[in-house]
Amino acid sequence: MNLQHISNLAQKYVGYDMISKHTKLPAFPVPRVHLLYKFLNAHQQDHALNAAQSCALASFLVQLGLDTHDFIDQNEGAIEDELMRSRQLKVLAGDYFSSVFYELLAEEGNIATIASMSAAICEVNRMKVDLYTRLKTMSVTAEQYLKDKVSLKMGLFVSFTASLDKSLQNVWKLLLAEFSRLEVVLEELDPEGTLPEQRMSYTYLKIMETGSSEDKEKLSRSKVGLEEWTGLLSKYNIADQFKTLFTTTIAQIQSLVTENEAQKLHLQLDELVQALNDSFRSKLRLCVEG
Repeated sequence: MNLQHISNLAQKYVGYDMISKHTKLPAFPVPRVHLLYKFLNAHQQDHALNAAQSCALASFLVQLGLDTHDFIDQNEGAIEDELMRSRQLKVLAGDYFSSVFYELLAEEGNIATIASMSAAICEVNRMKVDLYTRLKTMSVTAEQYLKDKVSLKMGLFVSFTASLDKSLQNVWKLLLAEFSRLEVVLEELDPEGTLPEQRMSYTYLKIMETGSSEDKEKLSRSKVGLEEWTGLLSKYNIADQFKTLFTTTIAQIQSLVTENEAQKLHLQLDELVQALNDSFRSKLRLCVEG
């Protein structure tokens, strides 16, 4: 299965003109979904392929639904009609994406996975509330924020662990953590992605910990524009920090893959790693060049 396969299947549910015309969806969770599909298919017979595909598609839609709700602008002031429509569509789209997985898995008779995914959704939402509460009181460090974001991205997908062969469960969780970390880095390097809620970003927390008094005051009293935000990424070498983290994580993934290929678990993740590398270089260039 190539990287676009599940995304193409998901277009039936996400490719509505009303959504694309009036609002923007968050990035698709392709790396984690692709990794899940690889592991669900490992050591399986051909008859299990449809079940693996249904689980991968269900996880894609649920995660997209959760992310779409996070993407909603929380501005409490008066907003223009078009922005209000965008907000309303994000609410409805997120609800819709999150609900489709019941139908997909029920058609497969996969009731156990419905239960485990439902429990995972509740836990992810609990973790989000906890993180957002600590962010409001500034009682979370930048480094802890990154760890919590990785845990949030893992939350839904780790619920599939019990469905895997016991010999795969440890490496699955290790690789899931590494790929989730890469997705967090890519998300943080997208200035437009962090602008709606600047307080919910590593950059904001890092500057509030180590920045100048002037920059701290600027961030605490108001949201800054895209150009100014990009300048802060450069000023505090945030891109360099993420470059180190990204490179280290890629090396860890390659080490895990090599180790498990020796055990005849051929995950064939080269295409996925290359796509992440390309995306990272593109976003890093935008940060450096402004």
